[in-house]
Amino acid sequence: MAATYFENLSEEKKQVILSAGILCFGRSGYEKTAISEIAKEAGISKAAIFHYFGTKHDLFFYLCRYVRNEVDNIFTEGTDDYFDSVALFIQAQFHMIKKHPGMYEFMCLINELIETGGLDSFTQIRKEYHKKNDHTVFANVNWNKFNNNYDRTTIINLTKWVGNGYLMDFDKTLSLDDIFAEVTRYLTIKKIALYKSEFL
Repeated sequence: MAATYFENLSEEKKQVILSAGILCFGRSGYEKTAISEIAKEAGISKAAIFHYFGTKHDLFFYLCRYVRNEVDNIFTEGTDDYFDSVALFIQAQFHMIKKHPGMYEFMCLINELIETGGLDSFTQIRKEYHKKNDHTVFANVNWNKFNNNYDRTTIINLTKWVGNGYLMDFDKTLSLDDIFAEVTRYLTIKKIALYKSEFL
């Protein structure tokens, strides 16, 4: 469904519904979130949600693409430095986290579904996220800065696994600025370990 009825709403009303969906899915997960819960949070009827999106599945996918597109609008291009590009992309995600309550948890849910294949139809979203990384985040990276014994897949996997592990385990009492500073510290450690000395 193209969510035509939803697109015709005012921007203010759309943001209320999007924020409600992000908050509820982030809080309860995909399976446990009920449309009635989202409708209550948004202050509209359950029938209105179905009218706008058709199914819970369609709403969830709309939210996933909304988040991806919003991050895309903030992060338009990486640099020739791999770690600077990763940091810029994380900053764009943090901007979204500040904008919507529950966004951090929602992004974790997206990441979990991408990595585990939690929804069979999530294959397309996975491909879109990987394409985003290949053609935007890392498009300008000078891979020659890395020591020769590290291939691109190993480098990206190492960054992803360390990053995911940190985000799942970080101190949630920290401010986003403190979290970003800590993430940057880990990126610096990896940069020192993986880059040729002349690029440090």
